[in-house]
Amino acid sequence: MPSPNSNRLEGIESLRAYAAVAIVCFHLVNAAGARIPEYLGAISTHFGFGVPLFYVVSGFSLAYGYWGKLGDEQALGHYFIRRFARIAPLFYFILLFQLTNAWLTHRTTFPPLEILVNATFTFNLIPTMTDGIVYASWTIGVEMIFYTLFPLALMVCRTLSRTVLVLALSIVLATQFSIAVKPLVESLPGFAHHNFIANLPYFVWGMLGFHLHRRIFSLASRRHDRYLCWAICAAAIALLILLYHSNALYMFFWNKGLRTTWDSLWGIPFGMLCIGMALHPSRVISNAVTRYLGKVSYSLYLVHPTVLFKLAQSGLYLWVYEQFPRHSGFGYLVSFLISLMIITAISSLTFRFIEQPGMNWGKRRSSSGRDVR
Repeated sequence: MPSPNSNRLEGIESLRAYAAVAIVCFHLVNAAGARIPEYLGAISTHFGFGVPLFYVVSGFSLAYGYWGKLGDEQALGHYFIRRFARIAPLFYFILLFQLTNAWLTHRTTFPPLEILVNATFTFNLIPTMTDGIVYASWTIGVEMIFYTLFPLALMVCRTLSRTVLVLALSIVLATQFSIAVKPLVESLPGFAHHNFIANLPYFVWGMLGFHLHRRIFSLASRRHDRYLCWAICAAAIALLILLYHSNALYMFFWNKGLRTTWDSLWGIPFGMLCIGMALHPSRVISNAVTRYLGKVSYSLYLVHPTVLFKLAQSGLYLWVYEQFPRHSGFGYLVSFLISLMIITAISSLTFRFIEQPGMNWGKRRSSSGRDVR
């Protein structure tokens, strides 16, 4: 019987695609100003959960790819090289573009210290710089901290029971920290909402999902994987719908000052999706298109804010909506499709000429571990 980490997980690749596309949908409304009808309100309120989905997937896939492989100094060195090679080349390219664009467009410059903090991926640790120079890069700051701590997390979360304990502690820590920084919401909203501690539970949910996947994989017959995938994914989607419509439960947590605790509960269905998609993803939800978008999802994420801003400034979205004066839903759909096509085209180029060479460099410098992001 094959081991649970013997093959690359195509279903997990597709989950990255859904996360990236959800974030594009979210920012098209909340950053680029596209209008949506009331029945599509979830896009502006909940599609931002694409970011936590990324984090859960990251925790799951890293545990899957490196389980039992970080036992010595050399392996750790190879791990850190590959993580740096996976993230840094494209990030540095976009950072340079951002700095150049800010100067050419608005004659805006950034202090050398702030540039250095961004270049070393430590900006999420500094309250006044948490969001980073690159648009939406706060998530990269969070991700890089987790990459740094992951070997320790893998050592601590060696069993299912220990991972459950770490998860509970991480939720308590995230909740208490969010309560402590609540007075800073007005003055430092980025730090209050985008800090690493508040997002830590999502990564642990992913690692818990990995342990559950190992249990299921070892017990279930391979003949039943497809049906298990359908059942688990259906249950996950049902839970997502339930969480979305649980206004009374949400208000209970909100009134208790436990908004972070509530948000962390979304890690449950996200972890379930990871388990289901890792077992035997259905072609309906994991296909050539979703796998490709998942492969270029990092480029998609870093490229999309600039593209959306530029398209909004060009007046394209206004023109599209003028073609559907009574149907803002159609206007939004057309705007999204045009945006996604342009973003994907650019992301294909950045993946081919920046991401892939970076990953190849990392592979040449190391001989263990696996590129699983």
